[in-house]
Amino acid sequence: MLKYLTAGAVVGVLLLGSFQAALATNIVDLLIEINTKDDDKDKGEPINFQILKDDKIVVYDSGWIFGNWTLKQNSYNYKRAPWGGAKIIVPITTDDCSKLKLRVEKMGDNSWKVTFQVRANERQLTLLSETPTVLFGKGHPILPEKPEGTGGAKVTQWNGGNVHIFSFNCVPEEKK
Repeated sequence: MLKYLTAGAVVGVLLLGSFQAALATNIVDLLIEINTKDDDKDKGEPINFQILKDDKIVVYDSGWIFGNWTLKQNSYNYKRAPWGGAKIIVPITTDDCSKLKLRVEKMGDNSWKVTFQVRANERQLTLLSETPTVLFGKGHPILPEKPEGTGGAKVTQWNGGNVHIFSFNCVPEEKK
């Protein structure tokens, strides 16, 4: 009896695992939203977006972009993938969401206040809800301060300088 019960439990776990995998949604495109706050991102200070899986696998790398652009205060910009040579390097699904992080780096010393959000699959999925406002630039002391604002995403690393890392919080789809 115990033998059949154990075998049934193993089969049940295997079926449940394959059922959960079947429910995972492939992430086929990304949209990184940039919301500049109190000040501009200056021209000549490019930014780089990376999406990391398990803190070390680069799933997406934008390269250094927006270098020749001034991103005005209180403005909205975005970066898409795949688009213009930037593509998703490693396939991911919604099951990977808890393992994903957004790493944003800015060159230059000028400050820039900004929030980010990451959506996928033609904006149908929210992988990272709006972050709190973070400050880039070397014009302020590097302190492990708490970021400003009411953004829903948790900042997992904030060095107060030119690199910020955010864990994805993968907001569930609304029931329609």
